[in-house]
Amino acid sequence: MDFRVEEIAPCRKKVTVTVPAERVRSEFDAQFGEINEKISLPGFRPGKAPRKLLESRFGPHVRDEVKGKLVEAGFKQAVEEKKVTPLGRPTLAENEVVVDPAKAFEFAFEVTTRPEFELPTWKGLEVKVPLVEVTDADVESGIETLRMQQGTLEATTEPLVLGDVALVDWQVLVDGVEAHREEGAYYRLGRGVLEGVLLEGADAALAGGKAGTTVTVRGRAAPDDPRAALAGKEFDVRLEVKDAKRFVPAPLDEAFLKRHDFDDVDELRRDVRRRILRAKERERDRLAEERLTDGLVGQVSITLPAELVEGAVGGWAERKRIEAQEAGRAEEELTAELAADEAKVRAQVETDLRRHFVLDRIAEAEGLSVSEQELVGAVEQMARESGRSAGEVVQHFQEDPARLSELKTHLLHGKAREALRRAATLVEEAAPAPAAEPAAKTTPKKGK
Repeated sequence: MDFRVEEIAPCRKKVTVTVPAERVRSEFDAQFGEINEKISLPGFRPGKAPRKLLESRFGPHVRDEVKGKLVEAGFKQAVEEKKVTPLGRPTLAENEVVVDPAKAFEFAFEVTTRPEFELPTWKGLEVKVPLVEVTDADVESGIETLRMQQGTLEATTEPLVLGDVALVDWQVLVDGVEAHREEGAYYRLGRGVLEGVLLEGADAALAGGKAGTTVTVRGRAAPDDPRAALAGKEFDVRLEVKDAKRFVPAPLDEAFLKRHDFDDVDELRRDVRRRILRAKERERDRLAEERLTDGLVGQVSITLPAELVEGAVGGWAERKRIEAQEAGRAEEELTAELAADEAKVRAQVETDLRRHFVLDRIAEAEGLSVSEQELVGAVEQMARESGRSAGEVVQHFQEDPARLSELKTHLLHGKAREALRRAATLVEEAAPAPAAEPAAKTTPKKGK
C-alpha cells in the first residue's frame, strides 16, 4: 500500500491510501472463494458455482466486505509503520468511494493524532526535595499509633477532643420540621461522617462538649442515599450527646511486644523507625517525580487536539449536570456554576493532557510496557484496598473496558515517572528553621 499524509489541522491528519490492483483482485478472489465453499446453489456442488453467478448474487456484499477489509488493513498498516499515531478511530473522508476488482483502490481517512513536540532533555536533571530524617518524636508517635490501634474504648467525663467518640441521638430538620431521627449512633470526632451523612462543623461544635451537650450543624446526604427523605439534600442536623468515650492505648508491655513479634522495646523502636523512613522516602520520591514532570511540562509547547479537550470538559459538565439533577438543583443555578468553573477546569484538563503526552514519550523512549502479570497484581491490590474480592473488581473492569485501559496507562506512567526520577539527581534540603519571634522591647527605667 502507498500512503500520502497531509496535516489538515493541528493534531488532525488526512491519510490517502492507494491499494494496488493486484491486492484488490486477491481480496475479491478470496471473498468469492469463501462464499463458494460455504453455500450451495441449485444445480451446482459446493465450490463449483460459476464466478459470474456468484458476482450477480453476492457482488454488493463482497464489495462491502472487501472495502471494509482494505480500509481496516490500511489504517492498521499506517499505524504500524508510524505514518500516524492516532488518538481514536478514523473517519472515512469519502464514504461513497467504490472498490473495483480491476483497478487500484484509493481511499482517504481523517484521524486525530497525538501532538508532535520536542521532548526536552530529561536525563541528568536536578530537583530539590526535603531532607528525609526520622526524629525520636516521629518514632514515639508511630509507637503511639500502634498502641491506639489495639487500644480500648472507655467512657470518659473529660471534654470531647479529636479522636474521641460521642454516642449521640440525632435528627434531621428540614425547614425546622423533623424529617428523620436515629438514636444511639456513634460519631468519632475528626471523621466528618455520621451514618452516611456528611457533617459540616460537627468537630468544632462538639469539641469541649460532654454528655448532655446539644449542637446543630449542617448535613448533606449522597444522591443515592437509601433514605428518601435525605437523598441528595442539605439540611440541619441536631446532635444530642448521650455519652462520651475515649480510646485508651494498649499498654506497652511484654504481651504487646509478643503480639508484634518483638523481643524488647528497642527492637520495636528500630522497626518503627525503619517503617517511617521508608514512608518518608516514598513521599520524597513522589514529590521529586511530580516536580520533575511539572518542570518538563513547563518547558514544552504542545498543541492539544481540540476535540480531546472539549470532550474532557464536556464530560466534566455532564457529570455535574447529572449530580445536580439528582440533588434537585435549579438549572439556572447549575448554569451559573458551570460558567464560573469551566475556565479553571479547562486549564486543569490541558495541564493533565500535556503531562500525559510527556510521560507517554518518556515511556516510549525507554521502551517501557505493562505486563499482564502487573495488571493482575494491580487489580488484586485494588481489591485488597477496597475490601472487595478480586472477582468483583475484575467484573467491574469487564463491564467498563475503558477503565482497564486507564489502569494500564496509570501503571505505565508510574514507570515513566520512576525512570525520570532515577535519571535525576535529588538534592535534599533541610526545612528552614522557624523564624525567631522578635524580642520584646523594654523601656529603660529612668534613674531617680
